[in-house]
Amino acid sequence: MVGGVAGLIGELLGLAAWRPWIILAAGSAALVYGLRKTPPRIGRQRQVPRRWSVTTPLAWIYLVWGMMLGSGLATPVFQTAFLLLLGAQLTAGWQLGLFSGALFGAFRQMTALGPVLRRLDPGRTMQLLEVLRPYARRGNIGLIVAGGVTLVLVSLLAG
Repeated sequence: MVGGVAGLIGELLGLAAWRPWIILAAGSAALVYGLRKTPPRIGRQRQVPRRWSVTTPLAWIYLVWGMMLGSGLATPVFQTAFLLLLGAQLTAGWQLGLFSGALFGAFRQMTALGPVLRRLDPGRTMQLLEVLRPYARRGNIGLIVAGGVTLVLVSLLAG
């Protein structure tokens, strides 16, 4: 839903005309931020407030919690390619923003589902995250460069 809202805001502001430049700026920011020595953290560092459980129906809590977790608004996003995605969503319209946001959330959740399905204990899962961190950082940079160049070229050719 967050991607759809970003796309709708972009539509209302007429950002589609600026698509290549917005994607280039978002990709550049993602690349600079991703190359820093310290691991990046985008998003809030906490989840749904506990006080909501007193006044809000449980179904709404789970809906909002799922949106916040999937979008990275409630948990840190360690891969800065998220900024490139946000730049693309702002210029893509609400339908593509909604679709790309759903894909992002699904893939983000799959990283948590893998250890559960393999029945890894939490300690082993945390060790696995440490082992895979350098590969994820390199993959993040590759995704920003390849995805950013592709999105800018497609935008220029289509526009």
